[in-house]
Amino acid sequence: GQFPIPRPRGLSLDNRPETPMDATTYLRVQLSFDAAAPMHLDAARFLLAVTRARVALTGDVGAADPVALVHYDHERLEATLRVPERSAAQLRSALTVLREVEQAACRARVLVEASSLASLAADSRGFLRRMAVVAESER
Repeated sequence: GQFPIPRPRGLSLDNRPETPMDATTYLRVQLSFDAAAPMHLDAARFLLAVTRARVALTGDVGAADPVALVHYDHERLEATLRVPERSAAQLRSALTVLREVEQAACRARVLVEASSLASLAADSRGFLRRMAVVAESER
């Protein structure tokens, strides 16, 4: 039989630090379009725009890691995406260069990035904003 090739502990085969297989990052992303041309995207077209941006930046191989659409609000054009932790920076970069969706000029913003859905839901800015609205409504 063959013996495995020894490698230094804590490094993957491409010399990146090892992360658990299930280490994920969640990003809340919003697309904004020119007000003169409002855009209505369904969830599939939103995810397709994200995938095309990743392929444009890194090619097919670089965009091979899965991106899951966890939640999508079509009215606000806002999505919660789940990616492997090792791909989060690459996804942010791809969203930065995204300038057009279906021939309409757009801009993508990463609103929040978190390591779990719980921390994404309890982001401090959003929490403080919601508390201010509640306090204002109680007056």
